[in-house]
Amino acid sequence: MDRPQETMLNAGLIFIYSIWLQGQMSDLVILKKNPELIADFVADPGKIPAAYHELRVSYWERQFGDVKREFLEVFSDQLTEQELKEIDEIYHVRNMIGHAHVSGGRDYMLYRPSNSRKETEILAALNIKSIPDQADPMIIMLPFGEPEVFKSLSEKIEHLDQVCFARLAASLRVPHGRIR
Repeated sequence: MDRPQETMLNAGLIFIYSIWLQGQMSDLVILKKNPELIADFVADPGKIPAAYHELRVSYWERQFGDVKREFLEVFSDQLTEQELKEIDEIYHVRNMIGHAHVSGGRDYMLYRPSNSRKETEILAALNIKSIPDQADPMIIMLPFGEPEVFKSLSEKIEHLDQVCFARLAASLRVPHGRIR
């Protein structure tokens, strides 16, 4: 596989896994805010109760940022600084992928924030240094074809899934597999 293809494949995987994380965050919020649904939800792994399904579908229609905000409101006291940072980073990377300039001839993508406030948020979340004399807002290179970049993001996704969300599901007495 050539580098531009690998870049697009890796970006696609990161994007899809971010959607998967959003689904888990939605389920955790629903269960935390509606504890009366937990017993029926857990009772039959082959069936999603109707009341739960209606709430779940309403969350599918939301933007990642909206789900993230609600998730942080509900669970902020149970999240570590590392987990807060990982959620923020995945949120920004996902949005950057969704709005990136893609070319089959490059082994990277380009993203330009819509305004300086967004640029400031991204620079802080991704620990990127501003480049002097850069466009305003700056153009950010997304090198998803570089193995260390993909590995780092994959490890953050894995940590959120296997450690953070598993812990939160257990705190609600819900098997993590039910929301994965």
